[in-house]
Amino acid sequence: MHGLFYFIVAILILLCVVLALMKALVEEPQASVTENLSQIPDSSPEEREDYFSMIMSKITPGYFWRVNNEYSDFIHTTIKRMRIDELTTCPELFNAQRRCSDLNSAVYKYYDNIKKRCAEGERVSLSDIEVLNLRQCFNELSLEAYPRLVAVVWPHYQRPEVELDKV
Repeated sequence: MHGLFYFIVAILILLCVVLALMKALVEEPQASVTENLSQIPDSSPEEREDYFSMIMSKITPGYFWRVNNEYSDFIHTTIKRMRIDELTTCPELFNAQRRCSDLNSAVYKYYDNIKKRCAEGERVSLSDIEVLNLRQCFNELSLEAYPRLVAVVWPHYQRPEVELDKV
């Protein structure tokens, strides 16, 4: 009776060991495959920085940094000099400024995340969600939000409406 009991316990222990080994063998190759696909093999920090620069040059519109500098100058010369009651009395101004600020913060957040990922050796593709979001933020801030903010503060400097029939 005791022999049968010890035999069953020994079989269960062996079964547990075999299952643990099988689980370890199945998980290990999957992890190494995903690591190999997303990592830049044997790259130096300079190569990783070059890769990041290449990605940024491909996705950043040529006009973005000019618009970004104009936005910063505009904020310092107008919004930061306004009193809080001037900002809150015009909800359109407050909303336009908040949208520009949110988009500008998002640009730097995505930029920093992509830079960190590249510095760690990860290969970030142009179809990556953070790259696509960064591109969207570039376009929204440059083409929609900032021109709208300028139009609210200085209506005489707003972008003129272009009629396609007359072009």
